[in-house]
Amino acid sequence: MKRLQRDPIRFDVFDAFAAFGQQEKISLRDPAAASGFVDRARASVERSLSNEALLHGLRTESMFEAMTASLGAVEIIKQEDAGRIYVTDTRLKVPDFRLVLKDGSQMLVEVKNFYQGQGEKARRPFELDRDYVEGLTLYAGAMKCTLFIAVHWAVWNIWTLVRPEAFRDEGRTKEVSLQEAMVANHMGTLGDYSVGTNFPLSMVMSADKTKPRIVGADGSGGFTIGKVELYCAGRLIEDPLERRIATHLIFFGKWNYETEAKIVANQIDAVEHRWTPDEDHEQGFEFVDSMSGMFSTFYKFATQTEDKIENLQLDAAPQWGLLIPEDYKGKALPLWRFILEPSSPALQNES
Repeated sequence: MKRLQRDPIRFDVFDAFAAFGQQEKISLRDPAAASGFVDRARASVERSLSNEALLHGLRTESMFEAMTASLGAVEIIKQEDAGRIYVTDTRLKVPDFRLVLKDGSQMLVEVKNFYQGQGEKARRPFELDRDYVEGLTLYAGAMKCTLFIAVHWAVWNIWTLVRPEAFRDEGRTKEVSLQEAMVANHMGTLGDYSVGTNFPLSMVMSADKTKPRIVGADGSGGFTIGKVELYCAGRLIEDPLERRIATHLIFFGKWNYETEAKIVANQIDAVEHRWTPDEDHEQGFEFVDSMSGMFSTFYKFATQTEDKIENLQLDAAPQWGLLIPEDYKGKALPLWRFILEPSSPALQNES
């Protein structure tokens, strides 16, 4: 997918300027209008930059948009809650995105970031105000589209996409636990799936033996890298496509990282960087992560330094939906792919 080019600085900013002039009842040609608008905009940006919850929420919306475009199962993604709208029923709430799938069906998606907390708090259910959900549902009904709520469970780095019916009614709120959301998860509709392989995955950096590589008396030493090789369960990965896939699994998957230096005769022979799963279920492979989870890890690395968000959007996102071809047959890197099917009914437009 490619983003249609437009000029938000020219059109969106001027539209906001026009709204400012209408609100303040001042001519747009009055010199005071431009300076007043700039002051108001600067103050608004500064407030937003100091609101971490807002930044994480907006970044999550952009992440969902880029992820959905990259997974490849959607024909059109349109920001639904942009621009003016007139309604006869003010209870209506406009969701974030409209998606058109390849079969022509449409869905409206409201995107939320949910940081549960640590320890026991990490098991907290996600909740929304009941009136808010009803407002979104009314809008979807008026548009004759199916409504979905996309939640990024930040602690677990898991995406779920569920119908409002998956939420339990708790009086003034509606709630859904991670377990309940996973049972009703429609992320597979967007092209998401989980990937597994043999383990460990290894990146071996061998020393250039023509350069100094001696380990000192204090146990420290340096070396010049002579070559870098990738392995899956001890098998050398040589195919370029398999190397590309393995690199994505290594850097963006959920497996645990460890490193080991190989010392021969007090000289550094190689350093092995190794990735292994939390547990071996003795099934011949283990899941590395879902495509959506790996994409989210990539997106967070690309838009923040440590824990500080530096950008909300990316100019382009890698085509994760094309990372593993449908007819893939691994030589050294065997893969298992699983698509999660929800227990709730398949997507249907409202009538």
